[in-house]
Amino acid sequence: MTNINKYLLMPVVALMCAACSDFLETSPSDGIGSSKMWTTEEHVDLGVTAVYSVLKTRGNYSRNALTDAYTQYAFLMSSGFDELGQRYFCYNTATTGYGVFSSKWESDYLGIQYANLAIENIPNVPIDAEKRDYSLAEVRFLRALYYFDLLTFFSGHKAQDKGVPLYTEMPGYDDAYKPRATPADVRAVMIEDLEYAVDNLPWRSKEKGRANRAAALTLLGKVYLYADAYAEAAGVFGQLMQENAESDSPYTLHDDYGEMFTLAGENNNEYVFVMSFLDTYGNGSYIDLLYNTRSANCSGTNTSIPTIYLANAYLNKDGSAFDWSAYPSFSWNDEAQVNALFANRDPRLEASLIRPYALFVGKDNVTYQYRTSYDTSTVPYPCLRSDNGLNDHYCWRKFCNTGNETTIRRHSPTDFPIIRWADVLLLYAEALNEAEGPGDKVYAALDAVRSRVKMPGVKRGGKEAVRQIIRNERVYELAGEGHLYFDFQRWYAHDPSFDITTLNHQILGYKGSPVGAKAGTRAFTARNWYYAIPQAEIDINPALTQGDGWGN
Repeated sequence: MTNINKYLLMPVVALMCAACSDFLETSPSDGIGSSKMWTTEEHVDLGVTAVYSVLKTRGNYSRNALTDAYTQYAFLMSSGFDELGQRYFCYNTATTGYGVFSSKWESDYLGIQYANLAIENIPNVPIDAEKRDYSLAEVRFLRALYYFDLLTFFSGHKAQDKGVPLYTEMPGYDDAYKPRATPADVRAVMIEDLEYAVDNLPWRSKEKGRANRAAALTLLGKVYLYADAYAEAAGVFGQLMQENAESDSPYTLHDDYGEMFTLAGENNNEYVFVMSFLDTYGNGSYIDLLYNTRSANCSGTNTSIPTIYLANAYLNKDGSAFDWSAYPSFSWNDEAQVNALFANRDPRLEASLIRPYALFVGKDNVTYQYRTSYDTSTVPYPCLRSDNGLNDHYCWRKFCNTGNETTIRRHSPTDFPIIRWADVLLLYAEALNEAEGPGDKVYAALDAVRSRVKMPGVKRGGKEAVRQIIRNERVYELAGEGHLYFDFQRWYAHDPSFDITTLNHQILGYKGSPVGAKAGTRAFTARNWYYAIPQAEIDINPALTQGDGWGN
């Protein structure tokens, strides 16, 4: 077991502050969150681990994958296992008092609080300079990551966006309640933190789940990219590409795309920064339960489902667009015809989704086949069950454990990537295309992602055409990983030509027909580009202004 996971099994949060439910609550000067706690190297290790631990809290990155359902490519079904009520954001029925907003706000600021405590106290601990600088670099990387998350969910990163309150040290009682700082002000802190992290972190993490130079460069590039600072983003990503090429241990695309999202494939060379999970109480991933089916050992809930809009988006194997009109006599009841249709598609479809007649190894290593029929006497494969008998939708395959890999229902051991190399290549291609237009480096990055799954290279074209290719490729490559909503925000939230009704539709089964009330209808309006600031924060902080459209 790595040290970070060992420490995560310990009550490290208690070492940081006595009461952390409210970010703005301060501890007594002689309390366990004070400098008296920070006296040994072990305290530093525990304090740094506490900053990491927030990533896995319910409101933080451990639930960010579900945000794909805020786009047309996925949807959140009604399920009590959606503990935060993210489905209500999908339906646009959430109010500012809902946990979907407060959990995110509180967890990110909790991480920032822990980071600020560590940044303030680590320099005073008697440890060697290398240990000090490395620990500070980890914490500053994480503080930048939490601020990046806050801007993404509650503001946006562009000049016209509202920003979020900015804290770079533990506040006193007189300055605890701040107004929103501009995105530029928050970005300046993120850049400073990440430049420090780049200078003081090793190229690869010392342990799985920890920050590294490559991750810091990636996040720095994203900070610029999300602010439309394309030349700066292209410069950072270009530096990252060059350093990777010159490294003795470069990051590479994993040979088997589908295996990468399984327990067997989690220790791959593509994951740059990852949440590392264990199959023990409090240390496992919740995504398996929310994505998987009833036939799985976790008895999954299909809380999140991919939609027909995702399934239909994947290209044919020859790189042409999929078009149902090319199949006028198609029948979903013809297993051979269904199998042939999907065999002709981008392999990432099969690796990401479970489609009709597909196989899945479920509980007790029984191989199930996804069918609409419930005839369990079918030989040799019984039916793969979806949420409460609703078998008319596609299901996720990504991050869904097979056999008996999940031994504790809500605690999957499968790691979840926050940054992986294919995402880096696509971000680099995007930044370079926007800054300079398409060229050999843009095409090389895109073609590398496609060639991994034996798809043909992208068509050459002008800047706008390549821009759309990159946006589409991010859907095929990253579906189910929690990137698509953030992409849509930065691309379309301020684009008056974007038709917002494309995100507002009835959720249909794979046959393209309504399947009843359980499926639901997405209700996306302009306010859904960002989360509401929790009403409780507005009530106690008169300096805060609410997001557009969220006034109760």
